[in-house]
Amino acid sequence: MAARGHVQDPNDRRLRPIYDYLDNGNNKMAIQQADKLLKKHKDLHCAKVLKAIGLQRTGKQDEAYTLAQEVAALEPTDDNSLQALTILYREMHRPELVTKLYEAAVKKVPNSEEYHSHLFMAYARVGEYKKMQQAGMALYKIVPKNPYYFWSVMSLIMQSISAQDENLSKTMFLPLAERMVEKMVKEDKIEAEAEVELYYMILERLEKYREALDVVRGKLGEKLTSELQSRENKCMAMYKKLRRWPECNALSRRLLLKNSDDWQFYITYFDSVFQLIDESWTPPLEEEHSLEGEVHYSIEQAVKFIEERITEESKSSRPLRGPYLAKLELIRRLRHRGCNDEHKLGDPEELMFQYFKKFGDKPCCFTDLKVFVDLLPSSQYTKFIGHLLEVIPLSAAAEGGTALPEDIRALQQHLCVVQLSRLLGLYHAMEKKEKLSVIRELMLRYRHGLEFGKSCLKTELQFSDYYCLLAVHLLLDLWLEEGEETAVWQCLTLLEKGLSHSPSNAQFKLLLIRIYCRLALMPNTYSTTPSGG
Repeated sequence: MAARGHVQDPNDRRLRPIYDYLDNGNNKMAIQQADKLLKKHKDLHCAKVLKAIGLQRTGKQDEAYTLAQEVAALEPTDDNSLQALTILYREMHRPELVTKLYEAAVKKVPNSEEYHSHLFMAYARVGEYKKMQQAGMALYKIVPKNPYYFWSVMSLIMQSISAQDENLSKTMFLPLAERMVEKMVKEDKIEAEAEVELYYMILERLEKYREALDVVRGKLGEKLTSELQSRENKCMAMYKKLRRWPECNALSRRLLLKNSDDWQFYITYFDSVFQLIDESWTPPLEEEHSLEGEVHYSIEQAVKFIEERITEESKSSRPLRGPYLAKLELIRRLRHRGCNDEHKLGDPEELMFQYFKKFGDKPCCFTDLKVFVDLLPSSQYTKFIGHLLEVIPLSAAAEGGTALPEDIRALQQHLCVVQLSRLLGLYHAMEKKEKLSVIRELMLRYRHGLEFGKSCLKTELQFSDYYCLLAVHLLLDLWLEEGEETAVWQCLTLLEKGLSHSPSNAQFKLLLIRIYCRLALMPNTYSTTPSGG
C-alpha cells in the first residue's frame, strides 16, 4: 500500500507483513496477522485499522466500520493510523469521515503543515468550500507559501460558482478573492503562472474585461507560458468581450502569419473583418491601426490575405488544410451576406474537388467538407460525386464488376466519397433494388478492406469499418421507412460480424443496443459476441 512509503513509526517492521498481504489481495491472512499482532500489542491502533481494511474487502462492512470508529474515537495522530483510516474511508465511500479525522489531528498538532494540507484536501473531496478557505488561510499562517494562500483564493471562487444566488457571488465571494490577489500583486509576491490564471479567472467572472486584458498584456502576463499562445488566446477573448474588433482582427491576422493552420484564428479573423465592414470602420490617419498592428477591414483585403496563405502553404513541406478550408468558409460567409465577391475566390465545387485530391486520404476529409456541401446546387451532387470517384486509384473490377481500392490511401478516399454520397442524399433517393445492390457492394468493400487491417490490435478499428456502418444504416432505412423486416435481422448479423473484427468499435455497439431496444428484446436472446453484449 502507498502508505508504507511514509511510515516512520518504530512499529513499521511489525506492520509490514499485514501491508504485504493487503497489497497482494490476501485479505484473510492480513486479518489473521493483525489479530496475532493485536494480542501482543493491544494499543497498536494501525493494526486495528489494517484489520478493518481486510474486513471491508471481505464484505464485512459493519465489523470494519465498528473497528474503524473505535480507533477514530481515540483521535490518533500517528501517520500510520491516519493514512490507513483515510484508505478505509475511501473504500467505504465515506469521505466526510476523513474530514473529522484530520480536524481532530489538527487540534492536537496545530502546527503540522502535513495535517493541515490533508484537512484541506479532505474538505475539497466533500465540497466544503467555506471550510477549505479557512483551512487554506490557517495553513498559510503556519507556512507562508504562495500555493496555500491561493488555495484559499480558489476556495472563494468555488463558493462563488456553487452559490445559488448569483448576486451574492458577484458582490461578496469574487470581490473578496479579487482583493486577496490584488494584495499579493501590490506586494509583488505573484510567483507562478497558476496564480495569474486565477487572477484572470476572477476578473473575467466579475466581467472586468478591461482589467483582465491589462493583466494579460502587462508584466504578469509574461508568466503565461505553459500553453502555446495562452497569452494571445486570453487577449483575443477579452477583445471579443470588449468588442474591440480592430485588435481582434490584427491579432488573429498576426497569429495566422505564424501558423496558417489554426482554424480558431480564421474564424476570429472573418468575424472581425465583417464586424468592421458593418461598422464602416476606417483606420486612423496618423496612428497605428490598433494596439496589435495592421487591420484588415474590407472583403478585398480578406480575399487577398487568404490567397497569400494558400500560396505560402504551397511552399510548406507539410500540407496544411487550414488555408483551403478558410477559402471555402469565406465563400460561405460572402454568399450568406449576399455579396457578389465570392466569384473572386473560385468555384466551390472545383475548390472542394482540389481539396479532396490533396487530403482525401485523411479520415478528417469528410468532416472537413461536410460543412461546405451546401455551397453545391443539388443538381450537381451526382456529377460532383462522379468527379471525385474518377481520381481514386482502384484495381481492375473484382467479383460483381466492383473495382476495389489498391491500398489504404485509396480506401480512405473511397470511404470519404461514400460518406459524402450518404450525406447528399443520393442513397436515399434510390429504389429498394438499387439500395440492396449498394448494400452488397459496401459489404464486399468491407470484407476486402479487412485485408489491410490484419495487423491491427484488438483496440484499434479496422480501416473499412465505415463500409459496414453505412450498409447497416441503409438496411435500417429499409426497415424503418419501408417496413422491410428481414433488413433488421441482416443489420444484427452485420454488426455482430463487424464487432468480431473490431471489438472496440463503439458505433457497432451503440447500433446493436439501439436495434435491440427497438425490438424490445434482451441482447442474450440471440447469440452475440462477448464484446457486443
